[in-house]
Amino acid sequence: MLLLVSLWFAAEAGAQDLALLQLPTNSAITIPGGQGLDLVASAEPLGKGRFRLRAQNRSATVVSPDLGNGTIYTGYYGFGYGFSDAMDITMVLPFLMDGAGGLNKYGSGDPVLGIKWARPGRIRAGTHIAFQLLLGLPLGYKGEHAIDSIGGIRQFSSGGLDIGLNALLDVHFRKVSFYANGGLFRPGNVAVETQVVYGIGVEIGRSSRWVSFNSEYQARVALGAQSRAANILKFGARIQMFRGIELEFNQEIGFLDHPTPSQFTFGVRTHGFLSPRRRFVSRSTAYVPPAPPKRIYEPDSVLRLAIVEFGGFEEYSAGERIVERLRHELDPHDSLEVVDLARYSGIPQHGPLTPQQLSDIARKLGLDVIISGALTHYKENRFAGLRVPYLFEVPETEVKVGLRYRVMWFSSPAKIEMEALSQLIEGEGRLRKRVRLIPADRRDITVARSAAEIQQVHEGALDDLVFNLLDNMSQHFSWVPPQFAYADYR
Repeated sequence: MLLLVSLWFAAEAGAQDLALLQLPTNSAITIPGGQGLDLVASAEPLGKGRFRLRAQNRSATVVSPDLGNGTIYTGYYGFGYGFSDAMDITMVLPFLMDGAGGLNKYGSGDPVLGIKWARPGRIRAGTHIAFQLLLGLPLGYKGEHAIDSIGGIRQFSSGGLDIGLNALLDVHFRKVSFYANGGLFRPGNVAVETQVVYGIGVEIGRSSRWVSFNSEYQARVALGAQSRAANILKFGARIQMFRGIELEFNQEIGFLDHPTPSQFTFGVRTHGFLSPRRRFVSRSTAYVPPAPPKRIYEPDSVLRLAIVEFGGFEEYSAGERIVERLRHELDPHDSLEVVDLARYSGIPQHGPLTPQQLSDIARKLGLDVIISGALTHYKENRFAGLRVPYLFEVPETEVKVGLRYRVMWFSSPAKIEMEALSQLIEGEGRLRKRVRLIPADRRDITVARSAAEIQQVHEGALDDLVFNLLDNMSQHFSWVPPQFAYADYR
């Protein structure tokens, strides 16, 4: 079916440059067998135990001076497997078929073995960096056909071991992903020139369950006595038909020394697991990071905890409000006894304290845990929204609150042995309004808002700060209930 679809679209493609087609090529320049777009590969690893099957077909018309009109067909069939969380192994095998004037030639091309090492070695990170080694093995069909005796159309094998080293970079946002590749490809055949290949790509809706759209640009520059440059611009879409099975459509436009002015490609991709159980899964779920194992929380004693009122920005009563929120969240837990320092005299109760001061308070009051710190900033930006002058504006007010805190946990009864944590965190609160088109001025949306709505933005920033504080403490201390982890608590 793939062959028939590609041959049908070949009639829409422009005629090819036969002289460029007859030149041997570097077989290591191929389609991605693992993650990636049609031509531009992705730095993101497949993940241990995950696999990718890919079939892509393309065809176009060709005009031979001796044989007349003909057709060339290329099919790529690839397999990728996540050998580990950071390493992928891929194999791409091309199948080629040329025909003109009633003569035909078909056979396999040079298979390409790919090894990719990615950092970080986990999926769904915001940024991925990878290095990929591609080896074009000279195992393609080298037989002679009648069509070769009168010039032929393409050489199915490069005749040597081709090597490519590629550097990959991904930057992923919630709705849009950007890809960049660049590498050097050295041929094993002296008749083939060394090439520098680089490309960029963008994908919209990468995590969609139904469809995604992409565009990519790739340049192949040959370095030799007579330099050549083949540029390719592609637009495509992927449609998920069934669980783990995607159809991909791409329209290719060639520039400069690229032999194909225009070409349509059609293919199928599958996503799934080979271990621990073989199955197909959709891309939107196959590359979701596995949930971390939940920490077992079985406290065997009650810990006495005190919070020193955070210093800074007393005009907002920020420190007092943060302490109230922390007490509200921690009080319901039977394993924690939150001590009110206001009931005691002769001890510091405000601002950042030194470790020695905190140790003295812990010994005097018999505390197991004590928290102190100070606010570093409390900023209100009334014009924080995105704005393009005279085109559009997103009115937005933003409040940011920063806190540098210290937690000391005395794990011995004598209050001598302890574990400490000191970090800087931030909380944000936002207030938005609908988009303004062709704005003549910058809009301060707080002017038209009630005092209660403005107060809600400030409260939201403090709430977000408390959420982040409890999440950090949960990651570092076993005595903090695990439900305060960010993913569960929010």
